[in-house]
Amino acid sequence: MNKIIKVHLTRYTGNHPVASVSPDRVFEIAEMENAVVVEVNKQAKKEYGEGPQISVSVGDRLSREQAIQIADTYETTLIAITSTDTTTEQSSLLKG
Repeated sequence: MNKIIKVHLTRYTGNHPVASVSPDRVFEIAEMENAVVVEVNKQAKKEYGEGPQISVSVGDRLSREQAIQIADTYETTLIAITSTDTTTEQSSLLKG
């Protein structure tokens, strides 16, 4: 039985402390459905599945390229969080 894997990502934006401290890792896996871990490329310049792979799960921070790979591979939602705790939800709109 093939279940659809859904990954819910959070993106820290604006003046949020995470965006200020780690600007290259502003995406975080907030929730996953039908999976415990997923594999992504460790190196951004490689084709999907080529080169070293790393396992990521809920709570892990991702680079922009890794977040895009997840959005291209799995059903994905994205929620933006700013320092004022207002959230905006988008669905699979990481490319941009």
